[in-house]
Amino acid sequence: MLGVCGLYCGACYHYRASTPEGKHLLHEAAQQGRSTEGYACCGCRSDVLYVHPGCARCAIRACAESRGVLHCGLCDAFPCERLRAFQSDGRAHHVPVLGQLKALRRLEPEQWLEEQARRWTCACGAPFSWYERTCARCGAALDAYK
Repeated sequence: MLGVCGLYCGACYHYRASTPEGKHLLHEAAQQGRSTEGYACCGCRSDVLYVHPGCARCAIRACAESRGVLHCGLCDAFPCERLRAFQSDGRAHHVPVLGQLKALRRLEPEQWLEEQARRWTCACGAPFSWYERTCARCGAALDAYK
């Protein structure tokens, strides 16, 4: 669930939609007229990736793999222009990536993953994605990106 770019894959809408407790997201996408083909994803370190080119052919992931680093925060070129452009592309969930990568430089990956899992879990115990406003299980307001 640790994206090389500093994203937490466990809060990704597409990853969440491909899990049993996230089926409501798949249903929501279909109701909005969006194609749900290719939503299956097991995280950026898996062989099952969301069909979107930004995920399926991610240049950041390919770069980290070619440099042999677990995440971009461990790269000698951090923070690079590619990562800065990603952070500034207008998507709210991309904005904190440099800060997340700095945190990953200080923390063990397992500790960071535990913190992220807590951050993206409702008080009722249901995980949620970056843009969900209310919990699908209990209806509580969520502290997600707007």
